Parts: sequence; C-alpha cells; structure tokens
Amino acid sequence: MINDVVLEGIVVREPWKFMDDLFFRLVIYRDSDLPAKKLDLERDAGDYINVRVNGGANGLIHIRRGMRLRVHGFLQSRDYRESLEEFISKARKSKNCADLAVDIKACDPAREGYSVKQNQVLIDRNVVEAVARRIIVLDAASPNEKKTRSMERVTTGRHAEAENDTGEKVSASGEIDTTAD
Repeated sequence: MINDVVLEGIVVREPWKFMDDLFFRLVIYRDSDLPAKKLDLERDAGDYINVRVNGGANGLIHIRRGMRLRVHGFLQSRDYRESLEEFISKARKSKNCADLAVDIKACDPAREGYSVKQNQVLIDRNVVEAVARRIIVLDAASPNEKKTRSMERVTTGRHAEAENDTGEKVSASGEIDTTAD
C-alpha cells in the first residue's frame, strides 16, 4: 500500500507546538488539471491542511506565516474526543464568534453520535494531517511582510535559505530533512 504525499502551499498561520511536535497550517491551490474549487468569479479557493513535524518543536527549524513550502511526507488520521465546552471555547477565540451562545435541548446522545459523561457532552472527532518527512522552502517570506502577502498565490520557483532559531542557515537549497536526528 502507498501512503506518500507531496504538498506545496503557503503557511497561513503561525505554527504551534504540542509536546515535541511542531504543527503549521498550509493553504494549497489546486493544479489547473484538477477540478476547481471556486471562491468567486476571479479566484479559486484553497484547500487547507495541517502539517505535523515529529520532533520539530526542538527549535532546529523555523517556520513562519507567509512562507511557501513543499512538504514530502504521508497522511495520518487521529481520533479524539472533545467536550462541547472545549469546542465552544475554541470557537469564541475567532473574531466572528466572540459572543457565541449555545442552547442545548434534550436529545438522545447515543443516537446523535456523541456521549454524555458527568454532565459534559463529548464529541468523537477525527483529523487528517500530513506528517512531514522533508520540507523544502520555496519562498521564505520576510518576518515584516504584510499579512496580505501570505494569502497571495506565489508562482516563483526559486529556493531560499531557511533559518533556525539561532539564525544559522539550514541549507542553501532550502531543504530541511525532518528525519535526521
């Protein structure tokens, strides 16, 4: 069986860390030979995916919003449970949902696909993410670059150098091997 993926996209939010792993979110625009995902008459919408770098939170690589990357890796899915309280708390952090109100009415939890435990609604969730084995920096956006730049579709193919947290260059080709120790 084959589970191999190559993604090229733009980092759309600042990376976050969970335990020893680094996560970032990419927007990926489809090739012209794939079905379009229309945003409006002039622009195509992007597909979004989270990328996980196992052990990447140790500070050897520095990913930032606006960078254009090519990620080689594989897909993985994870199941987890999230309480309704956690879900609403995350939603309230969004600008559009600051005053979000929820009204829970009586229902049959087993039939609806979630469970109630100690007066708490738990929802079974699933996430699919790309796990990076190798990352190539195609365009390293400057840290002072405007936010609108990170949403543009970049078409240059030049490789740039990446910097780690100490300011050292990772490689002249812009390639970061995430499998190295």
